[in-house]
Amino acid sequence: MKNPIECLQKRITAETDALWISDEEDRFYFTNLRSSQGVLLVTSRNAWFFCDGRYYEEAASCITHCKVVESFDLYRQTKEVLKTEGMERLLICAGKCSLASVREIQSAFNDLMIEDSGRLDNLIENLRMIKDDHEAAFHREAQRITDDTFNYICGIIRPGITELAIAQEIACRLTKEGSESNHYHFIVASGKNSALPHGFATHKTVQVGDIITMDFGAVVQGRLADMTRTVALGRVTDEQSAVYNIVLEAQQRALDMIRPGVCCRDVDAAARAYIYNQGYRGCFSHGLGHAVGVQVHENPRFNESCTTMLASGHVMTVEPGIYLKGRFGVRIEDMLWVTSNGYENFTRSPKNLMVL
Repeated sequence: MKNPIECLQKRITAETDALWISDEEDRFYFTNLRSSQGVLLVTSRNAWFFCDGRYYEEAASCITHCKVVESFDLYRQTKEVLKTEGMERLLICAGKCSLASVREIQSAFNDLMIEDSGRLDNLIENLRMIKDDHEAAFHREAQRITDDTFNYICGIIRPGITELAIAQEIACRLTKEGSESNHYHFIVASGKNSALPHGFATHKTVQVGDIITMDFGAVVQGRLADMTRTVALGRVTDEQSAVYNIVLEAQQRALDMIRPGVCCRDVDAAARAYIYNQGYRGCFSHGLGHAVGVQVHENPRFNESCTTMLASGHVMTVEPGIYLKGRFGVRIEDMLWVTSNGYENFTRSPKNLMVL
């Protein structure tokens, strides 16, 4: 298993540069500790995690790759460390700091050069993009739980149940199967609501003839799964079936392209062009997919503008959709891991149109 702090340290180009990491998800990525407060301070030689008394004991017992310091006066304590280490420049994650935070840091460290160029953002993003075997195993297990939950949920959907009740059943089942409790907000949308790409669950009852879209995923060791399946209740129309099969074919065309060295926007184009050529231009309103890690939406992205080349280690989703406003929508989403010669699809749930 890679040590992410050491990997970051290898990318520090100047011995007098220090890195200030305060974003919650970045802190978790580097320390494996969930906390609402704390700062990770990294130089090419050393690293410290400063946290207050709420987290100190837990941090001291679980963080092994840096020194844990209980903070009483964060700026004074970190300034002393930086002075002792002979640091001259402090890099901050400009894209994840509020203007007020940046000004506060500039005021506290007025004897240092504060760099907010985005260089640190890019360093961290590039590290988080590539998952090793250890991380991939967590995503794989999270997806297994997600698949098992989908199989269970298909057995409890019936006319008259509400979208919210389905969502609650999903949440309970995910937890029962082993998902951590901090799974993200997921989507259950039926009938006309399924035409909303991010239509969250409501009190609407599910009726015979409804298309039902469910987008959810488990969490294992902070690593997420993300899957969407669309099912029908009781019966399906010829149009619904035709739209479903177009989405399924679009996904397969994208999957057939995935391997290292392929441009992300070209994968998006493979699915998008097929959907548009079938007469549904304007009905696919989001990107084809995204990376998944300690957050459900990470970079790179499968969309019309991302020029990142796929690399072995990327964990990506492929989720084409067609949404007919005021009527119904269909989305199918798998999560996969890019390998040296193609990909491993973590998702096992069936993709034939299920009529429950």
